[in-house]
Amino acid sequence: MCQYPSDGLFSPGSARSVPAADDVQTGRLLDETAADLALRATRYLRTRFRERVTIGDLSAHLAYSPSHLTRVFTSVVGTSPMDYLAAWRLQEAKHLLITHRLGVAETCHEVGYSSVGTFNRRFLRDVGTPPGSLRRIADRIAERTLPAVSLLVPAAGRIRIRLDIPEEMRRALGPAPYQWVGTFPRPVPSGLPTSGTLRRHIDEIELPMVPGSPWILATVFPDGADVHEQLAPTSPLVARLRVPEEPVAGPVTLPVRAAFPWDPAVLVALAAMVV
Repeated sequence: MCQYPSDGLFSPGSARSVPAADDVQTGRLLDETAADLALRATRYLRTRFRERVTIGDLSAHLAYSPSHLTRVFTSVVGTSPMDYLAAWRLQEAKHLLITHRLGVAETCHEVGYSSVGTFNRRFLRDVGTPPGSLRRIADRIAERTLPAVSLLVPAAGRIRIRLDIPEEMRRALGPAPYQWVGTFPRPVPSGLPTSGTLRRHIDEIELPMVPGSPWILATVFPDGADVHEQLAPTSPLVARLRVPEEPVAGPVTLPVRAAFPWDPAVLVALAAMVV
């Protein structure tokens, strides 16, 4: 098991092996060099998200070629460095809108965008609601308990899904945690799912198997989670699985874990579907 220092980054010699982002379910492991590269890259991107960072800047900082850096980073994280940076900017934007209650234009410039129009379009695409609506959604969530909801589409096949949550983690979630489970085109929680469901309590669910959306992603947050945890989680519990190519008779299991330091932000504001 990897041990992380308090800042969420590997110290020299602290990691031996970690699951690869795309293959957690198969047990494929990454070596320490790949994991350390991903961590150093994400630290650089997170601290410079307000700047006009390019893949050339990042590769020069880490002393790797852009092609090698992109290949290793994507194998660990599940998305490219520049897509990771774009997601982190929107995650910071959610934080500013919800917690600091900044206006849309001010938020746009604070997270490195020069065009409010571009910022609005990307926010809507990846978060699932316009930035100007997020604060109103947060206010409504603070006043109510989210109901169960499903986003389903017609499909020839269906798959049963069960979340596997360690007992210690389950106790910390409280008596009625929320579970979001959805199917996505990529192994990153960006944009509304092709199909998905929100439930209270941890139950087995069934979703349609939609062509072009082979990834099952899940996020779990505790009973009594505040608005920020629901809309812009900073340390979420997550799960990820590629849909098996062959049909399975019983439910597939998604092992739930704390997010790794390099995991992409959970951008999609699924609560926007129900308020």
